[in-house]
Amino acid sequence: MSVIENPYAPPQADLGSPSAPRQPTFFVVAPRKLVLMVLLSQGLYSFYWFYKQWDCYRQSTGAKVLPLVRAFFAIFFIYSLVMKIRDKLALDGVSYPWRPQSLALGMIFFALLPFTYIWFAAPLITFMLAICLAIVHVSLVLQVQGAVNRIEDDSHGEANKHLTWSNGVWIVIGLGMWGVGLVSALFEQELA
Repeated sequence: MSVIENPYAPPQADLGSPSAPRQPTFFVVAPRKLVLMVLLSQGLYSFYWFYKQWDCYRQSTGAKVLPLVRAFFAIFFIYSLVMKIRDKLALDGVSYPWRPQSLALGMIFFALLPFTYIWFAAPLITFMLAICLAIVHVSLVLQVQGAVNRIEDDSHGEANKHLTWSNGVWIVIGLGMWGVGLVSALFEQELA
């Protein structure tokens, strides 16, 4: 009696079939798309970006993290995320020229900075500072994304380089918010 005919025999693995594709540890995004989305959505994409980083990490490692909570309170979890990316780079033996601790602390600093000057600066200056800080934020996030793309062996983010219709919706919302901010700053400047 063969194994196939024996109903009590344990199942045999089919070693000839290809394995399932590897679950990415972190979220891959093309640098150009990341810059467009963060700047044009007035930073709203950052929330999604943090959520997807933690969601991919949870699915890949089985860690008991709550991606939505970590995205909503990203300021408290930036350092942890960057250190997990650093650890994954080291574990995989992938070299990437960056300073993760300094980068994480810089991201925290520049995320908290708007809460200090908003009360003291004129509205138009506040708006211009917000644009400058958005550019600094993007440059810091790009360095983290570069490490993530390197881990996932997709340096140019080819797996996620195209804008989707939902990206377009967030861009329209963000541009509307930038417009309201500018009009509000100009209006308050005229009143002063």
